[in-house]
Amino acid sequence: MTPRVVGIAVGLVVGIVWMWLGFGPALLTGGLALVGWFVGSCIEGTIQFTDVWSAIQGRRRSLD
Repeated sequence: MTPRVVGIAVGLVVGIVWMWLGFGPALLTGGLALVGWFVGSCIEGTIQFTDVWSAIQGRRRSLD
């Protein structure tokens, strides 16, 4: 699936949740979708967790 199709699907799900339950649960659904995307990207190898952790802590990576 392309990122465009995934974005449409996530937007559709968040929109439906917003209609049924309100803004707070829709925000929670969007946040959980973002966490799921991050975990999936870490498992797939497109995002290196150690690089993200270093960036959060403000450390510079070595150029080795």
